[in-house]
Amino acid sequence: MTRSADSLGNAREILLGKRSPTIKVLDRLLGAGILAAGPVGAATGQPWLLAAWGWVDQKNELVARLDELVAKGRGKLRRSGGHRRHEVLAATHAALAVAAFFTAVRDVVGPVYDELELSEDDLARLSALPGHREELGSLAGRLLSLPVRLPRAGCGFHENLDGALRPYYDELARRCVGFFAGLEAWRRIGHRTGVADELRDGALERYRAEYFRLAADVPEFRIWAVFGEHRAEQDALARLEELTRSLAGSSRVALEALRGINRAVLTSPIVNLDEATSGPPTVRVPTVQRGYVEPHFRWAVMGPSSRPAQEEWWQQQRRGTDLAGFVAAHVVSAAAAERPLVVLGHPGSGKSLFTKVCTARLSATDAVMTVRVPLRDVAEPTASVYRQIEDVLRESTHGRVEWRTLCEGSEDCLRVVLIDGLDELMQATGATESRYLRNVMDFQRTESAGGGPAAVIVTSRTLVADLAAIPEDCLVVRLEEFTDEQIGTWAERWAEANAGGASRPVEAARLREYGDLARQPLLLLLLAIVAAGRELPADGTTAALYRMLLDDFVHRELARPDNQAPGHPQEERVAAELWKLGLVAFGMLNRGRQHLAEHDLEADLRALPGPAATVPVRPRDLARPLGPARRVIGRFFFVVAAEADAGAAGRSYEFLHATFGDFLVAFQALELLRDAAKARTLRTASQVWDDDLLFALLSHTLLATAGSRTIDLFAEQARGDEAVAAVLEHIVSAAQHRWTAGRHAAYDPSGAPPVRRLATYTANAVALRLAMADGPVPLSRFGPPGAETGEWWSGQVRLWEAMLAPTAGWGPFISRLQVTDGEHPAAAWQFPAGGWAEDMVEIAALRTDRAMQLAAGRTVLHGSREDVHHPSPRIARDLALLLRRWLPDGPELAVLTAPGEIPPDLHGLASVVAARHGGRLDTEQLRELARTLGEGADRAHTDLLGGRRLFTIFANMMIDFSDHLESGDLRGIADTREGRALLALPPELARPLIPELVASLLSTRQQDLA
Repeated sequence: MTRSADSLGNAREILLGKRSPTIKVLDRLLGAGILAAGPVGAATGQPWLLAAWGWVDQKNELVARLDELVAKGRGKLRRSGGHRRHEVLAATHAALAVAAFFTAVRDVVGPVYDELELSEDDLARLSALPGHREELGSLAGRLLSLPVRLPRAGCGFHENLDGALRPYYDELARRCVGFFAGLEAWRRIGHRTGVADELRDGALERYRAEYFRLAADVPEFRIWAVFGEHRAEQDALARLEELTRSLAGSSRVALEALRGINRAVLTSPIVNLDEATSGPPTVRVPTVQRGYVEPHFRWAVMGPSSRPAQEEWWQQQRRGTDLAGFVAAHVVSAAAAERPLVVLGHPGSGKSLFTKVCTARLSATDAVMTVRVPLRDVAEPTASVYRQIEDVLRESTHGRVEWRTLCEGSEDCLRVVLIDGLDELMQATGATESRYLRNVMDFQRTESAGGGPAAVIVTSRTLVADLAAIPEDCLVVRLEEFTDEQIGTWAERWAEANAGGASRPVEAARLREYGDLARQPLLLLLLAIVAAGRELPADGTTAALYRMLLDDFVHRELARPDNQAPGHPQEERVAAELWKLGLVAFGMLNRGRQHLAEHDLEADLRALPGPAATVPVRPRDLARPLGPARRVIGRFFFVVAAEADAGAAGRSYEFLHATFGDFLVAFQALELLRDAAKARTLRTASQVWDDDLLFALLSHTLLATAGSRTIDLFAEQARGDEAVAAVLEHIVSAAQHRWTAGRHAAYDPSGAPPVRRLATYTANAVALRLAMADGPVPLSRFGPPGAETGEWWSGQVRLWEAMLAPTAGWGPFISRLQVTDGEHPAAAWQFPAGGWAEDMVEIAALRTDRAMQLAAGRTVLHGSREDVHHPSPRIARDLALLLRRWLPDGPELAVLTAPGEIPPDLHGLASVVAARHGGRLDTEQLRELARTLGEGADRAHTDLLGGRRLFTIFANMMIDFSDHLESGDLRGIADTREGRALLALPPELARPLIPELVASLLSTRQQDLA
């Protein structure tokens, strides 16, 4: 927005026009004349008298004029739209708040109010007292400039009343009573105590009443008023449609095609089992309108200390239960057109379905123009936001609608863009950090400047929220897992859809036994599909659920009469079909995409026929290039087949949800590793063992790619398998002898150079091995025979850094690789704690000292609290904070008084800090610190920032001067100009100045620091 409309000063111009004579009347009545008069006017006294007369003797006209201002806003809101409507909303609200205050003054003060007037004595006395003149000027200025915050998402009417209006009225009441107290009538009548509190409470009551009157006519005020109210479970965010249906605005016919497409989602099934001939028989899934259960959520406003990728941080944020109301309250606010609302969630939490349902609900009225942009479908991931919207509109409407056409046909409408899958875009572009949300803000800024503000909502996986670089002040939401009550509601909707059918009943109590699995919407759906056809097993892991689902569907598909293959064992046929599905998953992963073109799948099948026999192709299948691959893959409900733009290019495949691909990669990797373990055990001395197939699949892309669950799903299935662990360790130790791509060189989906593929392969092997372990794994288990562990491992980390740092998975990989140094260094796979990648690389390479140098340098340059990560976090943090300050004002200085607690690898940093703040210690503390850090210097290979040399000189001089002062021996001090100045002071004043003296002396001894 170009100006703030939430203060009375701007509100009067927006509602009346800059040249309206009523503005001058209001200024006079509000005492604003004294502000415009300047020193000359104040000296003459005339503007002051005019202002005071307007305040007091025309107080009733002031209330009437303010009421007229609110009425003017009410009228404008009936016909305004777009950016102008945001301004009018804020201006009307500001006028209403000020009018409520002066009405309260009249009501609360009572009879005294009518008797308040300016006597001749008042005029003479107040004109001669600058304090009262300034009091009036201050009050008038605050009335015109003090912002009155509107309700908004996360701060509904009642919360805004307490958080914004109460302190606003507190200040106005205090200033107003302070001015009235100088009037003769006020003193003569005798005002009661506590009148300022009564004014505030009266203003709040009046504001509440007038706000709800306005809410009856203005839908935005009504949305903010009811946001947060407890409601029964809604049908797929139905309340969002209810709240926005009455918004002002109209659209042209061009929007009807898009609106129809958007609304059709509600009557579609959550997943399309009807087209999946292999789907469970007789099972019917609910429609989106009935099957989408509104989740609870947590929300926050991004700030410097926000950590949206961390579960612990989210547990400290506010929780909401009215998601529909929250979204409605946000999209109608002016802030929605300035920054995107970022919606986060774990895989399977329903983020994509949330955007579909929001789009459908908001499309119910002509007053809202809504576009959904699934980023996995954009033709060019690096294109501008505007171009991505254009591409998706063209595809989804078959060229009938363009963004420019929509904007021209919706000038008075609320425009909402829902962008789904930022994490998928980051994977497609290979970005280790994303500027996409900044690009969204640039898009919003351009649209607002053109007169058509657009609210934007962006979804992403929670795990990549830190990499997404969410701008400060953005509203961020995380979708919560289902509660027991919501699981029950979902089960009721499932039973409703399957009433009268032949499928097994799905009971909420049985689903709840699966704990966290049943609390994610996607996994809950999979549980229900399985439970509808068979008894759920006791093994309640995510991996077990996916495996059970895949087995059921493959067996059911192969049992069809037209898929019979006599002479081929059933298990071999199942393995062959799972291999094809796995190859689809690997094809997407290794190409960095969320889909796989049919011709790419054909090439992959030719290059990697698989470890098991495939089903023979019968004559009727010869016209199909993929044979059973197309027939099977295309019919699974969790694999979507879409025709490409150019018919000759054929189909492309993508999974209904990315976690299907994550599981298939984990499953096939584990199967191949188990096969390799058996082969190592059974081979004879003359047989050559190789890992060529594993190398072919696992050497293109890091499995730790942002947001992927592959490694976690692998760990669930492989934990405790020592044979697999041994193979992974052998792969890493023997990798240095691999010179070629092996027997499967024809499979090359990434085109990466050999060294990068080798680095990727070993990094994936290490990640899988660490993830399946119950604790840290000694690094010596990975090294070649006879190698010095520290030297070899450090070189391995440097290889990874050199080859993989530019790739999308590097950040997640290095942040989860937790290496501990010591006599027996080890590594573990842990949830990332956040931090700088270069620090993590150094720590992983067993160079903690180097990591601390980098951290200290950044702290000096940037002053960041979050830069230092160390096994002794409190000490490292305190030292870093002290390094930022010239005068420590917190408890961190205590770290220098206990030098024995400072780890040796922090001595360099401690020396730099001590050189700055050691003068604040007493002599004995300084001696002990110098002794400890001096001993550490003997063992150190590096001198951080020259700190040890600097501190040695500093400490010696400090101790000498202190000893001289305390002993009375003045030799060595009086010889310097600084020393003579110090001796002229009493000892209690001289002691704190010693650091400055030493610093001055050091500045003349630069040669000692060379």
